[in-house]
Amino acid sequence: MEETSKIKVKVALNSLFAAIFITLIKILAAYFSGSLAILTEVVNSGIDIFVCLVTIFSVKYAAKPADEDHNYGHDKAENISALIQVLFLFGTSSFIIYEAVQRIFLGKHPNLHITAWTFAALIISMAIDFFRARALNRIADETKSNALKADALHFSSDILSSMIVIIGLIFSFFGFEKADAISAFVVAIIIIILGVNMSRKAIDSLLDRVPPGLSEKIRYETLLIEGVEGIRNFRIRSTGAKIFIDMTIEISRIIPFSKAHDIMDAVERRLHQLIDNADIVIHSEPVETDKETINDKIKMIVNSFGMKSHDVFSHKIGNEIISELHIEVTDTNDLIKAHDRITEIEEKIKRDIDIISDVKIHIDEPSNILYDTIDITGKSEEMIMEIKKIIGRNKDVTSCSDFSVIITNGKIRVSLNCIFDYHFSLEEVHDIVTLLESKIFSELKERYPKLSNVIIHAEPTEINK
Repeated sequence: MEETSKIKVKVALNSLFAAIFITLIKILAAYFSGSLAILTEVVNSGIDIFVCLVTIFSVKYAAKPADEDHNYGHDKAENISALIQVLFLFGTSSFIIYEAVQRIFLGKHPNLHITAWTFAALIISMAIDFFRARALNRIADETKSNALKADALHFSSDILSSMIVIIGLIFSFFGFEKADAISAFVVAIIIIILGVNMSRKAIDSLLDRVPPGLSEKIRYETLLIEGVEGIRNFRIRSTGAKIFIDMTIEISRIIPFSKAHDIMDAVERRLHQLIDNADIVIHSEPVETDKETINDKIKMIVNSFGMKSHDVFSHKIGNEIISELHIEVTDTNDLIKAHDRITEIEEKIKRDIDIISDVKIHIDEPSNILYDTIDITGKSEEMIMEIKKIIGRNKDVTSCSDFSVIITNGKIRVSLNCIFDYHFSLEEVHDIVTLLESKIFSELKERYPKLSNVIIHAEPTEINK
């Protein structure tokens, strides 16, 4: 049993012992005085004993962890306990009202024997009720226990009813015989009102009613999280002290999965800050947003076919938008089948993005295949010298180094580093590198027919301080 449950049971047991002691005192006071009002207190205190037993049982049962038959735990048992208390209170109140009406309106006049002992018994019970109600209230607030909260409210009403009974006895002592019955009637009405309020809270919890303002607060705080585009589904349910939140948030479909996971974690952390003891499940749905570029939309369409794309480039000529891209075909080496698949993608791009006039797709080989590679850099001095000559004709390049020449799957691939003055912009360097790669490839292709790729890595010169 958890520590919280032990605390609940301990305070409920103390309340049980107090209820037994108070009931014995009131039985003696009612017997010797003949007071209906005190008799109502006896019945009320007697029910307290049963209520305490029910509370102890419900608290222990509610502490059981979730299992296959009760996925959300057993905390709602405490709300059932609260409803049982209310039913007994209503039964007691009905009997008291009936007897009070007999005495007030139908002439039933019992003999009252009011003594100092009568008042002492009620005052002692009020003092005990005060301390146990305060203890129950404190633990109920700490543990969010509806059963203990119901007990605290119940015993607080006992204090009020005892006060009214004392007032009625004082009037009866001075000759106003109906005062005792009237005070009993008032106590019964108070018990019914408190019982209705108590039952409403228990029923709301059993029916998973959301606390006022909680949904709006959660929605507001969730939408403040960067990356959350919207909330699609959202449900809250409570079982005792724990609140369960199931939520589906919308996240831009172009965001990588790892980033989407970080966004969901951020939402969970924020909700845990807002709500103590919350159980939160967040699911994400990818959505199209107005932040997507044409190239983003193209990539998403290619991905929907289970294929990869790169070097996506869109440009405008007059009133026409033309898009170019490379797509890797991984599931076939048949040109006709590959072309048919690419044609299908082209048609979908133009159909879904109607502002695009034309699409040009370069079919690429798979990039995720790991080929056995042979390094032939040491045997490629002549090729490297020719590359240096080509680069040397471009005055924008400060120097070049780190040449690598390899053979992969029967094809030659060349890579090297080129240094550029740090004053150049990224766009300027990109244009220079693209032109150089193209020149090297075109000038060497005839002599080296197996040459398939030239890659230049650009680096800036150091800034002079």
